[in-house]
Amino acid sequence: MVIYYFCLKGTGGILLEQNLSKDTKKVWAIGGGKGGSGKTLFTANLGVGLARMGEEVIVVDSDLGGANLHTLLGIKYVKHNLNDYLNNTCKIDEIIMPTSVKGLKLISGTNGVLGAANPYFSQKTKMINCFKNLKADYVIVDLGAGSSYNVLDFFNAADEKIVIACPEPTSIQNVYGFLKSAIYRKLSRTFSHNPQVKELITYAVNPKNGKRTETINELSRCIYDADKASHEIFRKTVNDYRPCIIMNMLKNKGEQNIAQGLNLVAKKFLNLEINYLGFLQSDSLIPESVKAMTPFMEMRPGTPISSSLNKIIKRLVRDVEL
Repeated sequence: MVIYYFCLKGTGGILLEQNLSKDTKKVWAIGGGKGGSGKTLFTANLGVGLARMGEEVIVVDSDLGGANLHTLLGIKYVKHNLNDYLNNTCKIDEIIMPTSVKGLKLISGTNGVLGAANPYFSQKTKMINCFKNLKADYVIVDLGAGSSYNVLDFFNAADEKIVIACPEPTSIQNVYGFLKSAIYRKLSRTFSHNPQVKELITYAVNPKNGKRTETINELSRCIYDADKASHEIFRKTVNDYRPCIIMNMLKNKGEQNIAQGLNLVAKKFLNLEINYLGFLQSDSLIPESVKAMTPFMEMRPGTPISSSLNKIIKRLVRDVEL
């Protein structure tokens, strides 16, 4: 099994509709829309956790404007980064760096390079094709903040789609908005060669359209009336779309119920079933590990938060639900 994680922050739109080996689920994307929810920190520690289980892991920070995953892994200086590979000044093997954790490697993003945050379409396609062919058991991808087409297309191209949410209302609202944008983007790309259906999808999410459909089911009925053959594809695309959610920074176990509420809303309006994978509690160890530039899974693997992450990893690897 190989997993790819991409950190894509501040980049432009991208069309990424490649089928990334659904049988092996080798690509995992971490998203959620809101910055500050802990996605990059989660990516670093997830990589450590998988490596400690004996897996070969590559974490990829594909943030081409403000990369910081290397810092969380204790790497102060990056000689070659993803931008060097995209500009053909380095081969892929030259930008893969070892970390202090056995079995865990890193491809770093870019910092302070003018124009790097907006790669050409061909460069973005090159990234995806490269990542899915990396020699590893898992390649891990943090999508960063926002819901640009770039982020959404990487999220939709992944085998495992994971969102990180905090219990604050703003975070939950952002996660819902992210998932809504992601599924509609998926549908839009699925019917990119069907102008009639694509127009219905675009019309449905247009905020200036006073009669826009409020739910996926309403849109489904519109498509059924317009094109019954396309409706079956539409229905299957939505039914097969199963994102996962992890609650982060929980102060008590009762806050887990927020994930259930989000699932109910997503089911009602988006017709999506969200797989709840578990939670990570708020812990003073987190800022301590960030300051030490050492993931908490490596710093103190026996703590409650490390135990919680190990449970999440087992559910992901074994593809089981709570």
